[in-house]
Amino acid sequence: MWSTSAGWFDYDKDGWLDLIVTNYIEWSPQNNLWCGEHRPGYRSYCHPGNYRGQKTKLFHNNHDGTFTDVSDASGVGKPESKGMGVVLADFNNDGWTDIAIANDTWPNFLFLNKHDGTFEDVSFVSGMAASEDGRYEAGMGIDAADVDRDGWQDIYITHLDFELNRLYHNNHNGTFDDVTFSSGIGNKAMGLSGVSMKFVDYDNDGWPDILQTNGAMVDNVELYHSEVTYKEPLLMFRNLGKGQFEKVSESLGPDFMRPVAGRGLATADFNNDGAIGIAVNVRGDYPELLRNDGGNANNWLEVLLIGTRSNRDGIGASLKLTTEGFVEVEQAKGGMGYMSASDPRIHFGLGKRTKIESLEITWPSGQVDRLTNVPINQIIAVKEGIGIVPRNFPKVTIR
Repeated sequence: MWSTSAGWFDYDKDGWLDLIVTNYIEWSPQNNLWCGEHRPGYRSYCHPGNYRGQKTKLFHNNHDGTFTDVSDASGVGKPESKGMGVVLADFNNDGWTDIAIANDTWPNFLFLNKHDGTFEDVSFVSGMAASEDGRYEAGMGIDAADVDRDGWQDIYITHLDFELNRLYHNNHNGTFDDVTFSSGIGNKAMGLSGVSMKFVDYDNDGWPDILQTNGAMVDNVELYHSEVTYKEPLLMFRNLGKGQFEKVSESLGPDFMRPVAGRGLATADFNNDGAIGIAVNVRGDYPELLRNDGGNANNWLEVLLIGTRSNRDGIGASLKLTTEGFVEVEQAKGGMGYMSASDPRIHFGLGKRTKIESLEITWPSGQVDRLTNVPINQIIAVKEGIGIVPRNFPKVTIR
């Protein structure tokens, strides 16, 4: 298999983490087609339409250090796929984790959890399989977040140059609308090849922003498209509130704007100061680690989940934070991206709000913990059924 992305989640709520793996196309050295012009330096990658797709794999945790392949039995492994990125979240707010997969030139997948070990393929009826104009684009990076703070998870998917990166709004009824233009994103990154992406509240104002790494697939792309470059800068869309975005990349510094052949992307509060940093995997060059200088000018809270009846990492939990009447709902999601994994701690930006009224955590087991007197500008560890427990998160000074 040509495996691409993977994610952990407890799809059957037995307290043990299961594994999903996305797979790409049936390529081998024996069927390595020549694409591009037949002259020196002009060979190119072939369009994925030249190859059959592979299928998604789901492995159930047997509780003894082994796993069982339940891909076909669950329904997840039945359709042909050209999978790239995966995000595991509860999209219909029924308390069970679902599966969203970005496919390359193939319908994107949305599998809803049926609570019995199987999934329902609602890709087409949900409206997420294609763009608003019915196109199957070069899906790679994917993540989910509640961009307009209505309590439901929305989806963003990246695509190649001359395509649009798509934002799908959750309509609360099992369907999604392509709001790429109405959200303000539009064609502002049409010249970039979006590879991986992540929702991140980089300025801690309480609204999830869109971070994206870019780079063309072939290093000789300029021979075919004079207006496109192989190395491209990062991209940031700042959430202005209620899911309206503006492009702010140019204001984030020269290191952010340095062109690279970006591939993997992860976010983390790597020095435990409340400002989310960025790690980028770069093809043919050193990886990048970008420190966020100023993100913690606003207030914040980070939560490390420790499951007891639920899986130990608390993946699948839903967290509702209320601060001075402002409500943020976050989920402990699996996957989230393209060939990458990010800081598992749940991050809340608080803006200038200084008092947390409550933090309500609904665990996969059904246990609900309601916490008050929660501190701000700290990283806390919360144990299922117990509450905040001691845990040291030392700040790291990086000069």
